[in-house]
Amino acid sequence: MMTFGQKLKALLKEKDMTQENLAELLDVSRQAVGKWANDKGIPEVDKLVQISNIFGVSLDYLLKEGQEEEREGTSTGYYVSKEMIEGFLSYKQQSAGRIAAGVVLITLSDLVDCFLSPGRISILLYNAVFLSGIAILIWNGLKPRKYREIGSRQLLFDEGVIREFREKSERNRRKYAVMFIAGTALMLFGPELADLVSNRFGRWMGNAADQIFLASWSGLFILAGMNLYAENMLLRGTPKTRRGGKYTWLYGAIPVTALLVLIGYVTNAWRPAMPILVLFCVLLVTVCKLIVEGRNKIEN
Repeated sequence: MMTFGQKLKALLKEKDMTQENLAELLDVSRQAVGKWANDKGIPEVDKLVQISNIFGVSLDYLLKEGQEEEREGTSTGYYVSKEMIEGFLSYKQQSAGRIAAGVVLITLSDLVDCFLSPGRISILLYNAVFLSGIAILIWNGLKPRKYREIGSRQLLFDEGVIREFREKSERNRRKYAVMFIAGTALMLFGPELADLVSNRFGRWMGNAADQIFLASWSGLFILAGMNLYAENMLLRGTPKTRRGGKYTWLYGAIPVTALLVLIGYVTNAWRPAMPILVLFCVLLVTVCKLIVEGRNKIEN
């Protein structure tokens, strides 16, 4: 006969998870998970639901003491609570912020040449800023991925929760649209504005303005695009196909772009910013599609 704690330990081992990992997912202390695993307590109902979703087992399996039973197919969907929606969006926002910060640092590294004369100090400062941006991108890529079930399983919501989220998402889309309009304006008219600054204040100031405009619209595109994609994952509410969703290539595009930027920096074969420009041209088209798809989901 298996107790709840024994089953929990077995599930953790199968998933190659630690008690700390589970505690983080459930937003509880590690000590609480330890008590459950040692049969010194039972989680509250909402935590039991989350545990059943995380491990893909039924509530009956968790609560009924008995032999190991068939667990696959016991759940028709993955229940997503309001707290889980907020945690997922926060996680995605933090990831978007790190990627945006890395790209902005890479782009702004050229400002060193605009304000400092060539020399050892300028080279050291340029390398420090540029490599800091690369390090942030690599750090973000190495962080463990969370909430994988949201992208791989059919999602279930309480009617009130999903209605509230759709209303909030509609408001957010207006904000993302403004960010994209501002980013597109900076991308299209930034060079002209930089020329005006150059004619008025000198070539070095014009170059600095050009880099600032580039960093600004790059950051806006990343933040708006990644947050919009995360909300669409929830609105879609359906699992990815075996080959992955239509936009799964975005996960690979970021590290590939970082690699191309680094190659351009080391070999001087192309400007380090060129791969970023190409990525954002593609991202602009992708986000336009996401806006249209998300609006259709909200209306339905």
